[in-house]
Amino acid sequence: MNTMSAHTPAKWIDKHELKRLMSLMLPLYIGNILHMGMGVTDTVVAGWSSELDLASVAMGFSISGTLLIAGGSVLTILNAIISRLRGAGAEQKSGYMLNNGKVLALCLTAVEVVLMFTASYAFQFVTDNAELAARAQRYVWFMLLGVPANLIMRVIMANFEGYGQTRPAMFVSLCGVLLNIPLNFLFVFGWGPVPALGGAGCGMATSIINWCMCSCLLAIMVGSRQHRARARQMFALRRPDWGTVRHILRLGLPVGVASLCEMSFFSMVTLIMAPLGEVVVSAQQVAINVSGVIFMLPLSLSIAAAIRAAYHVGGGRPDAFSAMLRTLLVVTYTLVILMMIATILLRYEIVSLYTNSCEIVCLASTLLVYCAVYQIADATQAIMAGLLRGCHDTAIITWANLVSYWVIGLPLAYALVRTDLIVPAMGAAGAWVSFIVSLTLTAIILTWRFIYTRRRVFKVS
Repeated sequence: MNTMSAHTPAKWIDKHELKRLMSLMLPLYIGNILHMGMGVTDTVVAGWSSELDLASVAMGFSISGTLLIAGGSVLTILNAIISRLRGAGAEQKSGYMLNNGKVLALCLTAVEVVLMFTASYAFQFVTDNAELAARAQRYVWFMLLGVPANLIMRVIMANFEGYGQTRPAMFVSLCGVLLNIPLNFLFVFGWGPVPALGGAGCGMATSIINWCMCSCLLAIMVGSRQHRARARQMFALRRPDWGTVRHILRLGLPVGVASLCEMSFFSMVTLIMAPLGEVVVSAQQVAINVSGVIFMLPLSLSIAAAIRAAYHVGGGRPDAFSAMLRTLLVVTYTLVILMMIATILLRYEIVSLYTNSCEIVCLASTLLVYCAVYQIADATQAIMAGLLRGCHDTAIITWANLVSYWVIGLPLAYALVRTDLIVPAMGAAGAWVSFIVSLTLTAIILTWRFIYTRRRVFKVS
């Protein structure tokens, strides 16, 4: 009995893989939390300005944030591509991949700018409050200024992550948070010659910070002996290899479309709730923001999983892959369960950090209970998506998200929030029931696909 107990940790947790996963995940998690902290700061500062400004940031981010995250998600496949090249002993091709990744980033910039500008005119059709629509539109216009920097930064980050180095991203995220606080106050409330822009000022601050973070990350790359040559290759003026660009796009586009499906689903639900009033929209924004902060944990583990999975697939190491997988699942579910408990027990204190409105605190705290319920499903779908990216099997991610969120989730959300078709109209709570259903279905589909893909890649039973 004692012998079995002694061997249990080795069976479920591989020390080497635990060390590698933690060395990747912890800086990613801290960096993502810091980056998310900029969104939290935007929400808090806008909330201090007025409920109208808070609602305008919520609506503006529903467009700009969705498109920025989707475009960036397309480029995240580069970290798995580079890690797989390393695993296969072909890392000399990394700079070539980065150069073509940069070309793809510039193409995505043009697409995103057009889409964001066009979509900014949709606010006047989803709310009767003309001032709210105008403020949300101005927020999106200011966010447009930071799109190129945001996407180029994703390519540079992929280089570091592909080499298992996640601290540079953490460092620049810290710089971004430190800049975001004074810049938000400056542009939202105004000071001296700078006029008060209200909630739209958060968009201006974010764009400036994107350029600062991109410049900082590039400086780190250029200043590093290990990465300097790839920096030169990345920004070399050479004719793009459109075949390679299409290859990156083919692998990355399903990830980006999946993110777009997910983010636009949450955004559309926010717009569905818009007629319910500023209090409901503001409470939804606070709860979504908290949910986003919580999601940084499985997201960070997902990125780490993609990097490690790609490395082992590239090197043809099924046993190491299995050890990584067992370790990943134990760590993920242990941390997620602890996070669920903390969310429920501290929900009032968490929401009170965002606003002092009793109505918003009461409603948002209730929504966080639903948020806690879906964390296991959310973590599962994130981890499985990361593993599939590492295996270069990404098309299913799009289909899973499209079906779960748009075919099932969105109609369900509308029915539960605004109608009595299924049950008496639930208002904001109905939206979160639809989140739980959608995320659970996504987790089931991606888990099934990963089991199949793993067997195909390593030819194991």
